[in-house]
Amino acid sequence: MRRFLSTWPSAAALFAFWVLLSGKLDAAHLTAGVVSAAVIAVAASRLWALPPTIGSEDLRPFRGLHWGPALAYPFWLAWEVLLSSVAVARLVLHPRMPIAPELVRIRPRLPHLLARLTLANSITLTPGTVTLDVSGSEFLVHALTPASAGSLKTGSIQRRIAGLFQARDDGPEPEARP
Repeated sequence: MRRFLSTWPSAAALFAFWVLLSGKLDAAHLTAGVVSAAVIAVAASRLWALPPTIGSEDLRPFRGLHWGPALAYPFWLAWEVLLSSVAVARLVLHPRMPIAPELVRIRPRLPHLLARLTLANSITLTPGTVTLDVSGSEFLVHALTPASAGSLKTGSIQRRIAGLFQARDDGPEPEARP
C-alpha cells in the first residue's frame, strides 16, 4: 500500500500529460486517463526500485532525478529526431542513396536499468539508428551512415542520460564492426 501511495506524483504527471494530449474532458476520457496513469505509475515504480537505486532509499523514486535535465531531455531528443529525420530523408531521396551501414558496439557506463532502457529507446527512436541487441551493459546498434555511427561514438546521448539519473558516465566504449 505504501508503494502504491508513493506513486501518486508520477500518476498525477502522467494524468496531466494524458489530458494535454487527449484534449477531451468528458467523464469517459478522464476515467480512462486516471486508470491508465495509475496502472503505469505502479508498474513503472518497480523500475525505480531496482538496484542501484536512483537517489535515496525511501519510497520517493523521483527524488534522485535531476528535474532540469529531465524536463529538457524530451525537447532535446525531439530536436535530434527531427535532424536525423531530415538526414535520412536526404539519403532516401538522393539518386545514388549513399548509405554505408555500420554496426557499432557501445558500452555505456549507466548502472541503472531504467537509464539503459532510456538509452536503448532513445537510440531506436532516432531515425538512422536501431538498437539491435542489449547484452548486459553492451549495446549493438545498427547505424545507417558513418555520421550516425559517429554520433553514437561521441557519447553525447549517454552523457545526457547519465545526467538525468545522477550516474557517472565517462563516455562510451565504442567498437565499430563492419
